[in-house]
Amino acid sequence: MTPVVFWTGLVCSFALLLVGCAKPAPDAGAEEKDVKMPRDVIAFRVDLGNAEDIVDECPRGFRLNRAYERERVREFKEKYGPDPEWADLKMEDVMTPRRLQRKFIGYVQRRNVVIAEPETWCAAGRAEVAEKTRIGKLLIAR
Repeated sequence: MTPVVFWTGLVCSFALLLVGCAKPAPDAGAEEKDVKMPRDVIAFRVDLGNAEDIVDECPRGFRLNRAYERERVREFKEKYGPDPEWADLKMEDVMTPRRLQRKFIGYVQRRNVVIAEPETWCAAGRAEVAEKTRIGKLLIAR
């Protein structure tokens, strides 16, 4: 098996897991589900997912900044209470698979990531850290 075939298969498998392919397809026009998660929490969870992707694809270059992640979670608990109804929801419970996919593809395009090329994920991580973005704050360069 060539590396391209391996990475393509791996990425496709991840994409299928990301969008929750086992669930029935939502209405084409539906963007939001009934459960409402605050926008700042959604943004954080999307950023965390992108940071995790970078760490997974560039493990020698980055690790997650768990201290910053814990601090953000603590801030959300102070703001929304210790156990809001949406606390244990997965992103696919909050957004449609189509919207999750668009967010993932949008990030990959913005950062010029070639999914099967780990070095492009590393470059994306370096750019995030250098620009001190929300994603960059979730990454620690090794």
